Amino acid sequence: MSNPTPVVFPAVFVASLLVAARERGIELEGFLRAAGIDPQMSLDQEHHVTADQYAALLRKLIAGLDDEGFALFSRKLRRGSFALMVRSALASGTLVGALYEFTHTLRLLQDDLNPILLDDGRHVRVELHFTTPEVQARHFAHELLVRLIWRVMAWLEGGRLRGVRIDFAFPPPGYAGEYPKVFPCELNFSAPVSAIWFDSQTLQAPVRRDISLLRDYLDKALLDLLVPTIPTRTSDKVRVYLRVEHARRSAWPDLEQTSAALHCSASSLQRHLAQEGASFQNIRDNLRRNWAIYRLQTTQLPIPVLAEELGFADSASFQRAFKRWTGQTPGQVRKGV
Repeated sequence: MSNPTPVVFPAVFVASLLVAARERGIELEGFLRAAGIDPQMSLDQEHHVTADQYAALLRKLIAGLDDEGFALFSRKLRRGSFALMVRSALASGTLVGALYEFTHTLRLLQDDLNPILLDDGRHVRVELHFTTPEVQARHFAHELLVRLIWRVMAWLEGGRLRGVRIDFAFPPPGYAGEYPKVFPCELNFSAPVSAIWFDSQTLQAPVRRDISLLRDYLDKALLDLLVPTIPTRTSDKVRVYLRVEHARRSAWPDLEQTSAALHCSASSLQRHLAQEGASFQNIRDNLRRNWAIYRLQTTQLPIPVLAEELGFADSASFQRAFKRWTGQTPGQVRKGV
């Protein structure tokens, strides 16, 4: 049964998708019409397209241009390139091995990009290092590649894999509030390099898919690349909201702010969370704990400043909470004890 309330996106996402093709002088009106999108519609934040229309446009462009890279790159990613990358990943025994094979094959197929795989023992990340300034300047190239890597890895894992964080090497666009529909995890803009982060231990797990499932996956892959599973559990909705607000405002909303954003009372939100075996405080504290560990390990930010960043009244309150969360002091985590 189809969802009676279709998932929609601002039409500015379409404009971002088409920018490289327009630069190359490719006639796009026919592609838009074929996807059910009015070519005269303003492709801005005020107008919207459905996920099905967007996916149809992706399919039409790939077929018409013979390019799974949507004219973004100097050399076409001809039809079949994506399948080749997934096949190479399927040959690996572990998820981290699959990630290496996938990015290695991408590097072989594309001259404009040098994806680098790094593992610090806690997180595995793929950094997107572009070799062509024109391609690096196209934000959609960053978005597409990050999404591609994440959704393929999630499929190989069995469908539940979450990214720890996504970095984008450009400032937040005016429609950044819509990003969680496509990138439902911690987002960091204006980073030195675009990257996607995974939990290192999670990626030691075996690949849970095999070649027999590939054809069915490829049939659905475009929509999967675009639209994540829509959060239905209250706890997931709370996590998404807190991550989005932290990415947008560097703040951690409280229970009242969160319940208002989810259009319910604080008591109702607490009741729904309890039915799922969760609590608002635990969800919020787990997110703050993860962020604190990341900041301690990757920056020299003074503890009082970090405490304020996490919403604590003072350094002592933060240090007590951190010891409760992790069994260690912030100083021990920073030193790698």
